[in-house]
Formats: sequence, structure tokens, C-alpha cells
Amino acid sequence: MSRDGPFRPIPSKDQLDRPGPRPLLAPPTPPTTGSSSNTSSADLVPQRGGRQRKKRRSYVTRACDWCKQKKLACDGEKTCFECRRRRIDCAYTAVSESILKAIPPGFRLVNTSSADGDEEAMNLLVLFREVSDKDALEALDELKTGRRISDVNAALRTKPGGSPGLSQNALNRAMMPPTRSSLEFELMMRHPIAYPTWAPVETSKLDLDYILLPSKVEWARMPITAPGKVMPGLTPRVPPFGADPSVRASTALESPKPVVAPSVYDERLLQIDIGKWTSIPVTNEFAMTVLSLYLETDHPLTPLFDPDLFLDGLIGRSRFCSKLLVSAVLGWSCQLYASFEPDATVVGCAFYEEAKRLRKTREGHGAEAICAVAALQYMAITAVSLGAGPEYLECLAEMLALAETLRLFNVAPTEGPTMDPEDQDLQQASAQVAWALFNSLTLLSMHIHKRMIEHPPPMAIPDLFIAPTTGGKPTKKAKRRQYLNDFLKVNCKFFLIVHDMLQLMYGPQQKAYAEAISAAFAEDTYRRLLDWADNLPLEFAQGNRCSHHAMVLHICYHLTVVDLFRPLIRHNTGTTRLRLPSFKTKDAGPEAVYSASVHQLKRIVLFYRQTHPESSFSLFWHSALLYLANAMLREAAGGPQNPEWRFYFRLCIASYQTLCGGYRLAKGIAQGLLSMALDRGAMDPREAGAVRRDLERRGRHHHHHDVSDQVVPESLVVDLDLAVTDPSAAQAEKLIRKLKELQVQGVDEGQAAQA
Repeated sequence: MSRDGPFRPIPSKDQLDRPGPRPLLAPPTPPTTGSSSNTSSADLVPQRGGRQRKKRRSYVTRACDWCKQKKLACDGEKTCFECRRRRIDCAYTAVSESILKAIPPGFRLVNTSSADGDEEAMNLLVLFREVSDKDALEALDELKTGRRISDVNAALRTKPGGSPGLSQNALNRAMMPPTRSSLEFELMMRHPIAYPTWAPVETSKLDLDYILLPSKVEWARMPITAPGKVMPGLTPRVPPFGADPSVRASTALESPKPVVAPSVYDERLLQIDIGKWTSIPVTNEFAMTVLSLYLETDHPLTPLFDPDLFLDGLIGRSRFCSKLLVSAVLGWSCQLYASFEPDATVVGCAFYEEAKRLRKTREGHGAEAICAVAALQYMAITAVSLGAGPEYLECLAEMLALAETLRLFNVAPTEGPTMDPEDQDLQQASAQVAWALFNSLTLLSMHIHKRMIEHPPPMAIPDLFIAPTTGGKPTKKAKRRQYLNDFLKVNCKFFLIVHDMLQLMYGPQQKAYAEAISAAFAEDTYRRLLDWADNLPLEFAQGNRCSHHAMVLHICYHLTVVDLFRPLIRHNTGTTRLRLPSFKTKDAGPEAVYSASVHQLKRIVLFYRQTHPESSFSLFWHSALLYLANAMLREAAGGPQNPEWRFYFRLCIASYQTLCGGYRLAKGIAQGLLSMALDRGAMDPREAGAVRRDLERRGRHHHHHDVSDQVVPESLVVDLDLAVTDPSAAQAEKLIRKLKELQVQGVDEGQAAQA
């Protein structure tokens, strides 16, 4: 055999017997071109002994729909070769025909036409994991009878655990904005804390009838009054503490949102004797519950006192507690609790009336004065929630006068507070109440379109004392104080920016709100707001575990942005359009910034209402509802309509219906929004009438103890767009009167049509 053949040459006997290392075998030579074999070298796999075998053919485990139909060899790639060559869509069926045939009759949830991502089936599987086994088996029996999956889904959502949350399939469809040239995309990329990317929501695929129902909140019942004590106005009880069915309306059509009563905020509350602080005959358990609810829910948003100093004062260990402050705090806390127990409104009004009596005999110096300032602010916000406009103005004016006397704010920067510099606790309490009032009154200025504070507090932002831990992990109390400390600091820094904006918008030298803001000032302020958001601690960023307080802070951020650019949108018409030069995208103008914040408000409101039980009993998030409802009516009035506006507007109204049980103010604002919707033709008169009747039903327990004939303070602005040019006509009281006129006119027209 020649060396050119396919076999190796065999060494001779002399070569094998020669001393030294044996010669290596020659490497195999490839076959010649003229070989008779039809197998190429690439198809041959070398084996031991020099032999070669043919390579096995590779197989794929799946084929696309086109290749399967045409019986072609599919490579199984995401977009296979055959589909790429033909330039057609490459799709893979999620459930094959063989699997579908293997499902017993009556249990088939999907068919071949809906197997690829059937959303109703996905929602059904999610609900099966959330509801009880009994409810799941009943749903399967209904599927056997041929009932539609959508009907079964709707029935399961009414069961305990069947929350109307978004399905995992919908959440997995998160995507970026459709165009990379939009300002919203740039904001999401460069400022993700203020403008996070949300999963898209198709409102047409949500169960609107269920989601838009006002929520019903539940709480563990407890006795309000002490044994043997009677309070006028309380509903007679059916033991054990059941509601009288003749007094309470049926809630069978309301969506259940049970709320678990929180644990005691602090062990010191277990030691209180409420009878030493008030003459209102309530039990210690009731006082402990409402105080825990307030301290957990709203106190970080209105930290008018140091909680440790206040709790020590309740049990006689400090001087930073007074009967006036206790009555005022309990009066406001009962408004929160009234969402669970309507009779708490009666108790809250009793505490409010007691605080008004104690206000006349308050002290004007030292710790008593600091407690009085905080108490007057609690009385003011309680009066607002009850719709007592004149009393709210009285408390507000008295509080401002006392705060200026104590030099807490509205004084020259060189002047400090009048407190004893050697008293560290008094200095801490003064700084706490001063900055908390500054934040609250700055937010109030946005709602009434009037500047409340001219100069910020002269003292530094307070830094709460946190006791060092010995060795191990920080205690729950230390973590709570650290959270309060960090949240107060970011709040103060934010409202300092808002204060500078309001100085120009509602200052004494300003001609009109519509002409106060320039493009340069708006862009500079917006940059300051973005820098503030970029430096937020991660614990206050939006997310699944974002706290109620942080969500309210993000709401305030977007409200400020909307107010900042609203006047510029009105003037930004014609051929010359304003542009923000510090942004790179071409559409970086006032409309784009306004739309980006409105889009964030949409998602925040929907997410907050679905995931935070505080949406049912805390009033501090209502600003998002007011601003979003105005934005949706704006979308409905001009240009090509986005079909989502109706859903989000009704969502805002439904949320106000829920809050109406605890706050009379919510009823007034909702009526003002209904008036705007009817006037602009955005709502049917019958639908508006049904909402108004529901508001009356939910708030009827307020009529037994009215402190004022008003439903909402006159100065509160509801029509935000109209307020740019005519603030007086945009106030809630005038819109409510207009609603009554529109409804009377609608009744007359309906009777004429029937005749």
C-alpha cells in the first residue's frame, strides 16, 4: 500500500528491533479527491484504532408552527431559519395538540386558538393559588358545566383571597416607552427613582366593575365607651359589639379589603390611663387602638411631636404632653378609625369639642406652648376633615400667631426661637414642631393657592436622638426612630424647594398665577427636584415594599411638577413652542414633563389602591386623586381622547367614596369633581346621581354631629385648570352649588322627556 493511501505504513522488523525509542506511527492521511467514498471528512468522527464513523444527525425538540404545518426541518431557534428566509413571523404554540387531547373532557381550560398566552386562563391559575381549596373545587365544577372562564374569574374574585391584582402574565409584559426620543424615556433612564418603569396595564382587560367598586374596610371591633358610661349619638350595640342592621347599609356589593389591626405601637400605650387626660368616657383599649393607628399611619407625615416624648408624657415621665394635645390628637385619630367604625366620628367630634374648650385656658410659654401649637394644628386639620371652614380658619390663625410669637417661623433668619438654649428637650421639641408645621402648611398652600409661610424655621432640621445599641442588632424602637429621622429630613429638603416655588407663584409681588412662572424658573426648579429625588435613600424609592409614607412623598413630588408646568402649558401654543434646553430629547417641553408626571400619578394611584390598605382610611393621599381626576378631565376635553381617562377618573371617584366614611371633606371634593364632569359632558347624569347617593349613604353618620353647615372649606381649590385664571370660581363650594343646579336641570329635562 502506498503512502498516499488511507492506511498507515507498517514499520519493518529492523526498525522495530533497532535500539532506542520506537518510531511513532505516521498520522492518518485524508482520503484523496478521487476517492469513491461519498462521506466528507466533516461527517466522520475518529474512533480508537484509527477507524472513523459517520456523525449522528442532530435533532430539535420543538418546531415552529409554520415548519410543523409544512413539515420542514426547523432548527428550533427563536426565529428559525425557514421563517427568516421567508420573512414571516415565527411562532411556537404554547400547548401542543397532543397535550390538549390528553386533558379529560370538562377540564380543558384552553383550546388551540387561545393556547398561546390565554390571559383569562392565566388569571384563573393565579386565582386558584390564592383562594381556598373549597372555592377552587367549586370553580372547577362550574367549568365542567361549560361556564365561561371570564365568569368563573369574576366569581372567584369575590371570594376571600381573590384580590383584583394584576396577573403575573400582565406584569411580565413590562416594556419601555415606545420611542427612545421621548422625554419620559430620558427621565426613566436618568432619574429612575422619580420616574420608575411600570408594567403596562391594559384597562380594557381589567375587571372594571370590581376594581372601581368603593372598598369596604374591616377591623376588629372593640368597646368604645367604658362600662356603665353612655355617650350621646353612639349607635346602640348588639352584643358582642355588632352593628345594628337598621342603621348600617348593606355592603354586599362592596369589594372586601380586610385590614388586620396593627400591633400596639409602643408598650408604653399599655400603661395609659386615659381618664387622667380627658373627660370623654372612652376605654383605654379604644384610646390605645386609635393612637397606634395614627402613630403607624399618619404621624411620619405630620410629626408635630417627638413620639417618645409624647408617650413618656402620657404615663407621667415627661412634660411634653397636655390635655389639650391629647384631646386634639385623639380627635384627629378618630377620623382615621371612623373608616372602620363610623361611631368613632361621634367620639372624634367629642374630643374636638373638648379641645376647643381647653384651648381657651392654654398656657403660652415653655413646653405647654409647644404642645399648644401642635394641638392647634391637629384641630385645624380635624376641622378641615369635618368641613368646618370657619373653625379651621380660626385654629389656623391662632396657631400661626402663637408660632410667630415663639419664633418658630416667619421671622428673620438672624432671629432664633425664644426657648431656653440650655433645655435640650425643649429645643428638640421646638425644632420638631416648627419643621413639621412648615411642611404641612407648604402643602396646604398648594391646595388653597395662597402662601402660608414667608420664612422657613430659623433652627436646623431636627436630628432625633437614637440610643446606641449594645452589641447586637438595633432594636425595633431604634429602627423606628431612624426611619422617622431620615423621613423628616428628606421631607424638609423637598418642601424647601416647594416653598421657593410658591414664593413666586403666590407671593405679594406676583401679578397672576398664570403669568408668574417663566420657562427658565420652571426648568431650574425642576432640576432641583430631580436632584433631590436622585439623592433619596433607597428605602424611600418606589417598589413593592415601598411604605405608605414614601408613596405619599412621591405623590407630592409629582403634584409639584404638575403645578409648576401647568401655567406654561396654557401659554405654550402657536408656532413658537417652549423647550427645556437642559434635556436632550426634541420634545422636552412643558407638555412632555406634565404628561410624564401624570403618567406616574396614574400608576401610583392604581398601585397604591391595590396594595396599600391605608388608601381606605388615610386622607393624605387624596391629593393624588384630586390632581389625577383633573388631568383625566383635561384629556377628555381636548384632542384625541385616550380611552383610559374614564377608568382613572372613576377610580379617583371610587377612592373618594371609600374615604367618605371617615372624612366629610372627601364627600365635598367628590361632589366638586362630579360637577366638573357633568359640566364638561364627561359623565352621564344618571351615573353622577348614583355616585352622589352613595356619598350621602356613606357619610350619613356625619349628619348627627355636624359642626358646620359646610361640606368643604371655601378656600379649597378643586378645578385646578380654572384656578390658573380664576381661582375664586375654581373653589369647591361654588362647584358644589353648581352641581345642585345641574342635577335640578337634569331632573327637569328627564321629566320633560318622559312627558
